[in-house]
Amino acid sequence: MSFDALLVHEVEVRRRSGATDRFGQPVDANPTEGATGALVGRFKCRLDPGKGGLVNQERSRDVFEVRHMLYMEPDADVREDDTIKVTDTRTGTVLLPSAKVKVKGTSYDARGAHHLEVEAWVQRGPL
Repeated sequence: MSFDALLVHEVEVRRRSGATDRFGQPVDANPTEGATGALVGRFKCRLDPGKGGLVNQERSRDVFEVRHMLYMEPDADVREDDTIKVTDTRTGTVLLPSAKVKVKGTSYDARGAHHLEVEAWVQRGPL
């Protein structure tokens, strides 16, 4: 089976404008707080189930953090700090409504870049 045949999901990538205020902070809202940001594109991917759970750190009480792994073609335009939404292309089901890209890495084989591995995370607060 080819790698392309394994990419049964679609990821929608959104990015902040890059504009900052006088303190150097982004002027647009954190994209995870409302899926704002410019649409960069939609790319084929495969989403692995998330791992994680309850996190209790400093001022975080009853916060749940889940990390997901996406596998994508090496030319997909995705960056750390982008916001993503993942959909199952066969059923149209939204698998991951909104998550932040935490880390992006490229995996190589003997011919060069083979695929991207993108770790994305979601935080949910007290319900």
